[in-house]
Amino acid sequence: MSLLILTGTAWLSAFVLHLTLWRWRLPKSQLKALLVIFTVIWAVVAVSLLAGFVGGGAFKAGWLVGFLYFCLAYWSAVLCYVITYSAVEGDSPTLSLTRHLHRLGEKGVSSQEIEEFFRQRPFIGARVSALVSDRILIEESGGYRLRSGKYLFFHTILLYRRMVFGAVGSGG
Repeated sequence: MSLLILTGTAWLSAFVLHLTLWRWRLPKSQLKALLVIFTVIWAVVAVSLLAGFVGGGAFKAGWLVGFLYFCLAYWSAVLCYVITYSAVEGDSPTLSLTRHLHRLGEKGVSSQEIEEFFRQRPFIGARVSALVSDRILIEESGGYRLRSGKYLFFHTILLYRRMVFGAVGSGG
């Protein structure tokens, strides 16, 4: 149980630091800043655990397994949060449409009005701007290109999608 409390406390500490920093000043590269915050908190806890292990003078039974469980639980929660954050950081088409329909109440809208609703909103433009500010895309004359790099994070997500949904179409 103490391992779960440690993991939750570490994650919550990183989350509170994230909220505090975002209220103070929104970083230019939000995805990178999030990963740095969660990595720093993980490193502090890992060093503390290692210091306790080494300072104990003897190998404690199950220490390594406990540490690996902590890492697995912590990084699972971090990656879930980062994926969720990237999904809601911009204006979500689904949430915007739901809010719009809620404001209209029982009246509802026609399919033409929904098409107009989506034409008026910069969903794609906002997402492209976020990718440029996160330094994933490079803006060039007349268009964009992918910055060189391995993009392990995106490849991991695409691998998961292929495992769960089968062949991934052209949209990712």
